[in-house]
Amino acid sequence: MAITTVEQTGSATYSAIKLAGVAGVLSIVFGIAGAIVDEMQTFPGTGASASEIAGYVDAHRSALLVAMLLSTAAVGLWLAFGVSVWLWLRETTGSVSVLSVCFLVGLVSFVTLLLAGFTAAFVLFYRAPNAPDPRLLYDLGFGLLAMSGVPTALALGSYAAQAFSDSRLPAWSAWVAAVAALAHIVLLASLVIPSGFFSLEGGVIIVIPAMLFAWITGMSIVLLRAETTGDNIRRS
Repeated sequence: MAITTVEQTGSATYSAIKLAGVAGVLSIVFGIAGAIVDEMQTFPGTGASASEIAGYVDAHRSALLVAMLLSTAAVGLWLAFGVSVWLWLRETTGSVSVLSVCFLVGLVSFVTLLLAGFTAAFVLFYRAPNAPDPRLLYDLGFGLLAMSGVPTALALGSYAAQAFSDSRLPAWSAWVAAVAALAHIVLLASLVIPSGFFSLEGGVIIVIPAMLFAWITGMSIVLLRAETTGDNIRRS
């Protein structure tokens, strides 16, 4: 019977966390590529009619499908990244806390909402120009993206609270997470503001997620630089 030592377990955990750091970096690359391809800033505004939306999607269908595949890959990688951040928190602090569990639950929840929103967008792009109700699918896609701000704020706020209360965790990451958490609460405003920057399809849907991207980029670097000493993992 093979016996796994504490050192071997720590090494395996260390390798998994390093790999998750790579996944985090790749997710940012895919996400930025998707944003460049889809040119979201050119999307029809909140007041666009169903025919205007259908016409836009039909004219850019191929690019939108490619962008959606890239974005889906990016968000899918966040699941592995998020589990590894939770694991890194556990190994660095030496315990599982309510805050770390809230972080993990929040991350899984906002990824689920994002994928649901992408599904609505996929259906719209796939069926173009004959989607039965392009206005509904368009609003549903953006609405789910906006609603994801709630669990995103939970995940980032929980991480920030944990990092602020534990000197073994990088303080800068707590500040970035706290700012991003507050910003994602503001994202909910797009569900009630009918026009302008803060509306459902306004610029807010691009600017605020960029703060999440910044935190993921920083934490990916932290995971890549994580060091193992015996059965514990620490940040370098």
